[in-house]
Amino acid sequence: MMMVDNQNGASAAAQIVVPELPASFRNRIRGMGGSNVVLVIQKKLTQSDTGSQYDRFSMPEGQIMNDFLEAEEEELLVDRNQPIHKVRLIHPCVSKMTNVTLRKGHMNNASTYNLSGTWRGTWHKQVVGDSENALQDGTMVQLYAFRRRHKNINELCLALVNLDIFN
Repeated sequence: MMMVDNQNGASAAAQIVVPELPASFRNRIRGMGGSNVVLVIQKKLTQSDTGSQYDRFSMPEGQIMNDFLEAEEEELLVDRNQPIHKVRLIHPCVSKMTNVTLRKGHMNNASTYNLSGTWRGTWHKQVVGDSENALQDGTMVQLYAFRRRHKNINELCLALVNLDIFN
């Protein structure tokens, strides 16, 4: 467990406790040939993350804890305004994976990264709607990014941890 400043260097009163990545996730990532694991965000799920009408997991740029994109990926998302498709996501139950799409958008003068399904409804049906993942409004989660060498590409992969299950 470690303490980090919330909101990129806020006062000590705004520090949050960041539990370590659970062993089951470390083993799954290692089994996939994954490396370079970094915590992207720790947050409580909101209605916009869990509601079927939104079909996305939002990550406000100001809450991103570590750089997780390579230069080419950042260029695609920011400069070309194109999504990154088929990003592998390990579910909170650890035993399942889904391909998701990573986008970067702008809402209310703020940049936000969003994970969504590869087609409409996938995020909600396969991730939030899966009872094994136990995701609902108010659930504390962490999203980790890691790299997997696949077909000579350093593939971006993600793991979503439900801290309410592991703590």
